[in-house]
Amino acid sequence: FISCAFTEKKGIPYALEAVATLAREVPLTVTIIGDANHLPKNRLEKTRILDIIAKHGLQDQVRLLGYQPYTMLFEEAYKHHIFLSPSITAEDGDTEGGAPVSIIEMAASGMAIVSTTHCDIPEVVRDGVTGWLAPERDVSGLVEHLRWLVGHPAAWSDRLLAARQHVEAHYDAKTQGERLAEIYRAL
Repeated sequence: FISCAFTEKKGIPYALEAVATLAREVPLTVTIIGDANHLPKNRLEKTRILDIIAKHGLQDQVRLLGYQPYTMLFEEAYKHHIFLSPSITAEDGDTEGGAPVSIIEMAASGMAIVSTTHCDIPEVVRDGVTGWLAPERDVSGLVEHLRWLVGHPAAWSDRLLAARQHVEAHYDAKTQGERLAEIYRAL
């Protein structure tokens, strides 16, 4: 499951390359929620994404749902097992600037998270504890984590529970509000 705008920093081509490798080994379905806006660089990213799908013959395994209402994000999430979000630093220097909210939300939902050591993602996804992380642009690292997940479904529960507890402890609105208030008081 992938949810994001079609921008380079989201790393969708790397996700699809990893999925293509795994699809040769196990049956799978990938759902992508999101699309490209009117900007030429985002249209180019969409072309890259569609080219990778075609190159690997993934048309039957990849569902492209386009932009969807927020409620649909969770409807689809609950139909899937893994959230793949391999963010990268774009060629123009664009980054997440933090951790994508979608990673926090999917961790709270109980979904297994596979992501990258990009920006603040390691604050949310602690490799081997609350999820699985690979370096940016490391397709083989993503594949390794996905293979482990496919091969060890009974071992997921501890990490999924740890991820949910981590989100509850550090990312709920009340906790975030209190932290922000402390920053303002300190200033």
